[in-house]
Amino acid sequence: MSPGFNAVKELVGLPTTALAFQTAGITALLFDPRGVGRSEGEPRNDINPFREVDDISDAITFLASHPAVDGRASLGVWGMSLGGATAMCAAALDPRARFVVAVCPAVEYQYTQDRAKLRGVLSKAAKDRESRIKGNDAFYVPMLSSKGENPAGFNLGTDREAAMRMVQALDLEDDLRQSLGPNHVNRTTLASYRNLLMWQPRHMWQYLDSTPVLMVVGEQDQLVGRDKLVEHFDSLPGPKRLHIQPQAGHMDILEGPSQASVNEVQVAFVKDVLGGRL
Repeated sequence: MSPGFNAVKELVGLPTTALAFQTAGITALLFDPRGVGRSEGEPRNDINPFREVDDISDAITFLASHPAVDGRASLGVWGMSLGGATAMCAAALDPRARFVVAVCPAVEYQYTQDRAKLRGVLSKAAKDRESRIKGNDAFYVPMLSSKGENPAGFNLGTDREAAMRMVQALDLEDDLRQSLGPNHVNRTTLASYRNLLMWQPRHMWQYLDSTPVLMVVGEQDQLVGRDKLVEHFDSLPGPKRLHIQPQAGHMDILEGPSQASVNEVQVAFVKDVLGGRL
């Protein structure tokens, strides 16, 4: 189970989702992609979807060899947001993935229409790459500003309320928020946004011709949008199931009022796959 862009496994409902699987008798492994949260990797918070596809495949290897897991059992991959799209790609490339659950998958990113701003970001990214080659540290920008906006101009799928909740997730002076996301860092390398511009995984869906896919979509998703996600779902060639959660957005679909019904759908899908009903 892999989180979204610069997110960590403790955020946005991932632990309770894993618990729902575990309660249903389905082993779940939560992990942070490289360079994020508790995972190793330098530079920190350098988000690269292409590397994260490999991370998911490596997580399958780890889980399959774990002494608490029957390596002959059916293994699947799960992801949310960017993790949902990378999970779909990992399943397309790794035959060991028997199924994939993609929650609000970030199959497309929208960038500001201000081309001058885009050129400015890319110019700084090029200078950053040159600087790194010379041995300097990576250049970082906040993932979300104090106003809940992305300084590089990317739409990360957050409405203002959800964005501010992430910005304020860690507050050492507030006992209730000390453990909400202790490993989350509100910054990324500038190069992360250069990587996202190249992230167009739609051509990979053709290789999911025999892998069952559950796509869970928030009715009010602001990252890709419900209609665009349904369009991606319709292009999937293999066994598939779509669930659109009413009144849910990109960030809150696994929390609050939506949590129970979404978890019920996910558990039922996995059981149907393992029972040969999909």
